[in-house]
Amino acid sequence: MIGLVAVALAVLAADVARGDVGGGRHTMERARRMLVVTTDDVTRAGAERWIDQQRTEHPELQFFVLADAEGQELYMAVQDAIERERPDAVVVTRRSEESRSALTGLYGRLKEDLRVPVDAIYIAGEGGT
Repeated sequence: MIGLVAVALAVLAADVARGDVGGGRHTMERARRMLVVTTDDVTRAGAERWIDQQRTEHPELQFFVLADAEGQELYMAVQDAIERERPDAVVVTRRSEESRSALTGLYGRLKEDLRVPVDAIYIAGEGGT
């Protein structure tokens, strides 16, 4: 029992350190520089629409877009971009059919590994977000 409590406290401490406590909305409110990651044409188009909307509402925000097929090369490119651009948060653009609760694929890996907050936006097919 004591071991489980210790693990739970360690996970909570890691979440607080990464800025995950409070949810994505608070992460987005604090961020001023964001790295947006896309994996295909659909997520890229959706990310561009989302960025345009964010710039309208929050003109002080800076965005860096990284687009490539999901895989190890993109994961490493994200790591390099974080070192080079120093974003406050990473936003992974996912398709709407992807699970919103499961930490899978690139999103899950980044969420687990990065020290900056990671959030996701979900893009619906060829249409809107």
